[in-house]
Amino acid sequence: MRNSFLLLSLLVITACQTSPKEEKDLKPTAIATIDSLEIVLLNDSLGLNEAAAANLTKAYLQFADKYSKDTLSVDYLFRAADVMRGMFRMMDAVQTLDLITKRYPNHEKAGVALFYAGFILHADADQNQMAADYFDRLIEEYPDHPMADEARNMLPMLKLSDEQILEFLERKQPKETEEEIES
Repeated sequence: MRNSFLLLSLLVITACQTSPKEEKDLKPTAIATIDSLEIVLLNDSLGLNEAAAANLTKAYLQFADKYSKDTLSVDYLFRAADVMRGMFRMMDAVQTLDLITKRYPNHEKAGVALFYAGFILHADADQNQMAADYFDRLIEEYPDHPMADEARNMLPMLKLSDEQILEFLERKQPKETEEEIES
């Protein structure tokens, strides 16, 4: 009986595996599915279609897992993070962006992923310490990346209260002269 079970398990596992040719043939179908789900999500004029958004993020993530070497994978992971952010799943969005930096550390968008993760943590999740960690990583791992300068500028802001930020921004704005006010 045990041998039968092992044999059956082996047959099921073997049957579920796809050959490289079959896998390649499925890629256009996966892309077409993503395209159609994007259209559904974009055409929803009443707001965010939660089911379509969930299906789309799942399709993005599955594509990126299955076709990790495809150039679309990084873009799909970014799009998944955007949709997750729209669904108020901030920590899932950050994890997805972090996945980009781990899988594709040499990709030109890895630095952008770190910045965007820090931005989401700061602006949307009110997790300033975690945001600072992402900005620090960006500065350390990609010091010459264009977003590293933005991260350097953001770090001091993370330590300020909302009132201090408003005060800082007010000081930065040019004062209107009396002549401009009168005209």
